[in-house]
Amino acid sequence: MSVYERRASLKEFYGVIFPSLLQLQKGITELEDRKQMEVCTREKSGIDVEREDECGICMEMNPKFVLPDCNHSMCLKCFRDWRERSQSCPFCRDSLKRTNSGDLWIFTDSSEIVDLPSILRENCRRLFMYIDKLPLIVPDHLYSM
Repeated sequence: MSVYERRASLKEFYGVIFPSLLQLQKGITELEDRKQMEVCTREKSGIDVEREDECGICMEMNPKFVLPDCNHSMCLKCFRDWRERSQSCPFCRDSLKRTNSGDLWIFTDSSEIVDLPSILRENCRRLFMYIDKLPLIVPDHLYSM
């Protein structure tokens, strides 16, 4: 057994480690996996699919980014243009005062979703990589020799 431990701040623990551990504990049941597959394979009309892929402001087929607070999506160009003129979401008027380009989420279409067990494995791998990068705690008794 190793005498070294890893140190994480409360922010790191509750922001990254704890949610990952909850996800691992919960696991993904076969029923949940089946439900997700049904959602992904649901029939949509061509118009619905096309409208889902376009930016709600400029109507272009650009990659979309999602606002973290209200979950509305738009392309990055429209976000930057809108952000210069206004401090609120163009769809619901929620505040954007503390939202920067780096805070945006990348919109993932249902056709881009990988199967849930693969996502769980990848999340687990990322959690362990994150924990490995935390600073080591060396016990005081090792220095007293």
